[in-house]
Amino acid sequence: MKIFFQMNKIASCRAGVSGFTLVEMMLVVGIFAFIILAIVTVQLFAMRIYTRAATKLTATTAGRQTMDAIRDQIRSAKNVYVGTYSGTTFTQAALGTVQKGNALEIAYTNGITTNLVYYLYQDPSANPTNILYSVINGTKTVLAKYVTNYYCFFAEDYQGNPLYNYQNNPVIHVVLQFCQWEYPIGVVGTNGQNAYDFYTLQTRITRRSKQ
Repeated sequence: MKIFFQMNKIASCRAGVSGFTLVEMMLVVGIFAFIILAIVTVQLFAMRIYTRAATKLTATTAGRQTMDAIRDQIRSAKNVYVGTYSGTTFTQAALGTVQKGNALEIAYTNGITTNLVYYLYQDPSANPTNILYSVINGTKTVLAKYVTNYYCFFAEDYQGNPLYNYQNNPVIHVVLQFCQWEYPIGVVGTNGQNAYDFYTLQTRITRRSKQ
């Protein structure tokens, strides 16, 4: 009797233990899959934001470096003229017209007291395209790419009014408009036009007083 009573007690204890049903298992798997999908979605979104931010920071950093180079050249100049540059010829903006152009002629003196002429110009026909060059002694150096506006340089007075004749100490208004491929790694989506980023950098610079 005692053995039979103990066996009945063990059987009743096992009968009281319940397991997971199929519905519960499916529900748990569904919740787990949803969590994994959410994590992957957040990761992909973060990678996209990082790529966009890195591209924008790289582009604007290069633009600021270009502005710094232009500023240093203008501020150290003896004379600065606005005009157009084509091939190897600089033509100063005509008197009586707005002093604007795609180029600057910067005349200054180096430490060996040799007069040097430094040119900055935007070349819309350059390959790949729209490159801002610096030229000294016939040697061209790329300052910036993807500069889309032809008229980059304007001569103004101290109040920001455009000049129609050359003045001794003009304020040079520099405007650079960029159209840059935002995703250099690959095409995003089916419309590649949406992958371009447009932005403008501008500043005003005056050369130092002549010594």
